[in-house]
Amino acid sequence: MDPVTEQEAAVPEPVIEQWYDRGKLVGGIGSDSLEKLLGNGANYIFVISAIFGQSDLSLLDLGSGVGIPGIPIALQRDNFTVSLMDSMARRINVAREFIPGLNLDSRVSVLHGRSDEYFSAYAERYDVVVSRCFGPPPLVAEVAIRFLKPGGVLVVSDPPDVAARVRRWPKRELRAMGYGTPMFYELDQHFVALRRRKVSLRPLRAYRSMVKTPLWNPGS
Repeated sequence: MDPVTEQEAAVPEPVIEQWYDRGKLVGGIGSDSLEKLLGNGANYIFVISAIFGQSDLSLLDLGSGVGIPGIPIALQRDNFTVSLMDSMARRINVAREFIPGLNLDSRVSVLHGRSDEYFSAYAERYDVVVSRCFGPPPLVAEVAIRFLKPGGVLVVSDPPDVAARVRRWPKRELRAMGYGTPMFYELDQHFVALRRRKVSLRPLRAYRSMVKTPLWNPGS
């Protein structure tokens, strides 16, 4: 399956490089090369496409920073509508600045603030939530499910330790939260995908409770 589309070639290459350079400057990228970031975006697309096919989808990038993986995903799938959410203005403003030059302003938007500030207005809005480094499994799962439509899917990049997966993504606790059985994908990255079941969710907890008293212990 090749998730890369013609849109990637249509985007001015210097603009992508400028976005990458600015992202590194504000500490939002780390040591990954631009090529690797685009490849990682393609990996997310592979997982999403394995579940949804080539459908038009709404996608939330939770803890997006400068737009990772949301911008690489949007560059390679022109039928995705993408929201980038992050609380750090210095980083999310880099995404905001470069969205027009990347020809993404018609379908990529920025949500600056903490996730719990959007629970009400954006509840059950998205087909897909993606996360690269938002937080530990209990937190990202509990936050993301508030934004997913019933039947929607959370896709998270995961460490390669297969033996730790039962502890990190326990079926019983995930089912109680409102998810189905975890689905695992092995590419040159490792992913877990969780589909929200079509059930009513448990009462919403305060964000500080999600952080301080997680619903399970994912281990180290």
